[in-house]
Amino acid sequence: MELNKYGKLAEKHLKENKPDFYNRLVKDNNLDSYLEDVQKHLNNYANLVEFELREKHPFPDNNELNEIVSYIKNIRAKVDYLVEKKIGLI
Repeated sequence: MELNKYGKLAEKHLKENKPDFYNRLVKDNNLDSYLEDVQKHLNNYANLVEFELREKHPFPDNNELNEIVSYIKNIRAKVDYLVEKKIGLI
């Protein structure tokens, strides 16, 4: 399985903040499976957060492209921010 941005962020976090744990995973040949599990968890968390944000902040009523794009970018930025905070808890 190829890591997406959340999986890569989790790996970077481990390398930088938990090097002993990261090195143990590498030594025991468990890094890939660990990161796959974390990535699945983070993807599910991101989907849940996005759903909740869209419920709390409904889609714009008008069909102006710039407002639609702005809305989508804003939701994605909030989701990414919250996922990055969650990574810090791993």
